[in-house]
Amino acid sequence: MRDDEGYNENGLLEGEVELWRNSQWRVTSIALEDASGRTSCPYWIPVQQLHWDGLQEHMAKKTWVDIGLFNEAMAKARELHPRQVAA
Repeated sequence: MRDDEGYNENGLLEGEVELWRNSQWRVTSIALEDASGRTSCPYWIPVQQLHWDGLQEHMAKKTWVDIGLFNEAMAKARELHPRQVAA
């Protein structure tokens, strides 16, 4: 879980890299997260949870989420972090 410690001036943890962004969301090397700046502790979804089947429905219930921007960001996040298949 993320906390208020260890962030750089871009709100990233040490070693974390921003890969893509739209006006509400960004995809990093470890998460899909709210990048709107509306709170000091953004909502984030770890890459391990990006392929949860109920994610879009869950996020659509949140009144602060622009679901179009979320769907765009989620598609990009899933592209950048494909589902891992067990060997």
